[in-house]
Amino acid sequence: MLWDTIERVNRLRQMALNNQEFIRSAKAHEKALDSQEFDSAKTLKCSAKPRKEKALSDIYQQSEFGYDPCDFPH
Repeated sequence: MLWDTIERVNRLRQMALNNQEFIRSAKAHEKALDSQEFDSAKTLKCSAKPRKEKALSDIYQQSEFGYDPCDFPH
């Protein structure tokens, strides 16, 4: 069953590669994808904002390191 499917797909692929209209359409599709990739990469590059690096004091600002809930030295 799998072998039949592989043979059928291979025959259809060969028929498509012999069809000039299919080849022309595939090349046009490839060009469209290439231009679309270029456009999307360009917009992503422009929209990226530089991030401010956080200091550890900013991250742990609301933490209390001196607080010991059991008041027992370890």
